[in-house]
Amino acid sequence: MTSQWRPLADAEDTTQAGFFVKDWGAYRPSRIQRLLIALTQKTVLQRGFMREKMARLIMAFGRPLDIRFRDCNYRIDARNNLIETGILTRPIYNGEEIDFLAGAVEDNGVAVDIGCNIGLYTLPLAKSAGPSGQVIAIDANPTMLRHLTFNAKASALNNVVALNLAVGGRDSRANLQIRLDNVAIVSVEESDTGTVRMRPLLRILEDAGVTHLDSLKIDIEGHEDAAMEPFLQHAPEAMLPSRIVIERMNNQSDYPGCTREFARLGYRLVGQTRNNSMYLRDQSAIRKL
Repeated sequence: MTSQWRPLADAEDTTQAGFFVKDWGAYRPSRIQRLLIALTQKTVLQRGFMREKMARLIMAFGRPLDIRFRDCNYRIDARNNLIETGILTRPIYNGEEIDFLAGAVEDNGVAVDIGCNIGLYTLPLAKSAGPSGQVIAIDANPTMLRHLTFNAKASALNNVVALNLAVGGRDSRANLQIRLDNVAIVSVEESDTGTVRMRPLLRILEDAGVTHLDSLKIDIEGHEDAAMEPFLQHAPEAMLPSRIVIERMNNQSDYPGCTREFARLGYRLVGQTRNNSMYLRDQSAIRKL
């Protein structure tokens, strides 16, 4: 059976000519595209397999598209990226999770987005944090980070730090794998000769000058325990976020290592969406540690 994963091709790491040359707004939706977007966002076409079909129809003109999502600016292209499909077709896409995390960074807070892609979480959190706040955006895929950096600049957000890294349990290297059917889904395989640098989360944040953390989102295709367990075991009190959004394992259960650490540190499961779990740190547990 053919593998569903493939390496990142060199050609994919060189974004098509002109994608970032023109300022945001140069590729505003045409009248037909605006009608299709409105139709999709206001009807059942935004759900299930129809969402992907409508996104492909909207993007069938073969050029990038400049759109707004949660008061931020995004430039998307025609590749199959579930994040781009979501922000194009669903105004409430992952809204519950974003609102949950933003609730802890409203007052110039600090957030971390591991597996940031083009900035679905990063940009709204950076806007919520304000100019004195900060969001550390981490992704192993350099192509996605270039998109995120452009989107942050287009949104006039100067409080985003974008890092091309894999997050793991030790300083190492990793090879990047891309899903055949979706460039938004990537996985890393640790290897001392890999193309991507891998670092522990605590060291990443310390090097970035982070001394406290309010919110954290992590979605790294099954490597959540490898990234989070060491961090939760060794991070000082101020670095333990009050709110965490973490992708669930197989859309059903949470990762066992993270679950054990959450229980030990007083995190309480307060909600679940289709793909993610939301954890809130119990303040009484903080006083007991």
